[in-house]
Amino acid sequence: MEKLADKYQTAAFEQVVKIGKTFSNLTRIKILFMLDQGPKSVEELASQINMSVANTSKNLQILKQVNLVKEEKQKNFVIYHLTSKKVNELLSLLIDLSEESLPSFTELEDNLVAKTADLPHVDSKTLYDKLSSNEAYVLDLRPKDEFDNDHLPQAHNIDYHYIDEHLNELPSDQDIIVYCRGRLCGIANVIGQRLQELGHRVYTYNHTVSEWKKDIQ
Repeated sequence: MEKLADKYQTAAFEQVVKIGKTFSNLTRIKILFMLDQGPKSVEELASQINMSVANTSKNLQILKQVNLVKEEKQKNFVIYHLTSKKVNELLSLLIDLSEESLPSFTELEDNLVAKTADLPHVDSKTLYDKLSSNEAYVLDLRPKDEFDNDHLPQAHNIDYHYIDEHLNELPSDQDIIVYCRGRLCGIANVIGQRLQELGHRVYTYNHTVSEWKKDIQ
């Protein structure tokens, strides 16, 4: 009986290792990170992670083999999705663990903050309180397709690529809370600094919409 249990355990570990191996690749982490924001075609993913379509497609197939992503046909395109909220949660947990275990990771975060005017950050509870009392203007800096897929309550959307064209839309008498794609992004800090230099009172929320939902449950 012990041999049966040992054989099962080894085989089970081998299955778990298959998932671990898919996360041990920079391109695949980037793909999962982008799909956490919403469904995308291979062409969109390739453009956003600065990778060839062929290489992106190859890594998508690896992710598909272990059921971390799925695909569906939409007209002439194949659109990829994450298969489960657990994939979002695992990605978030990996970032949490990196913050706790790797001083080099927190040093990267600290350096970003130091280089972007040391912008104040709000956590999920503070943001929730500000939203409940209408104290802040929440600005989602992601592309429109990601905003349309899901966004924070009461958020306004201006794609960070076009922020300079819409500066006159921003309120001058409210705190502005900027967010983008979470802790692996950095765009919220960069754009936040730009807005602060223009005289706005700016805070960053450096978490994803998925993390927000988990925090306020």
